[in-house]
Amino acid sequence: DGWDGRYAVVVAADIAAYARGPARPTCGAGAVAVLVGRDAPLAYDPRERATHAANVYDFYKPDHSVEYPTVDGALSQVCYYRALEDCYGRFA
Repeated sequence: DGWDGRYAVVVAADIAAYARGPARPTCGAGAVAVLVGRDAPLAYDPRERATHAANVYDFYKPDHSVEYPTVDGALSQVCYYRALEDCYGRFA
């Protein structure tokens, strides 16, 4: 069946830092680790997926010599909900 008995650990992380202003309280970090192997309680079928992409300037770095991005938090929330609704609709 091709499985040699070994497991894999997948780790993803991100950190966000913002300049002083209204976006700063939303900065932080997140991470997730997933153990991948046989008979997992969470099954993944790569044939069933949904993606969403949009060209929106809610978060970008117009000046790469500056550490902090330009952020439009209200627009980011709208984009997040649109993406969530779009992906959910593709699964339904």
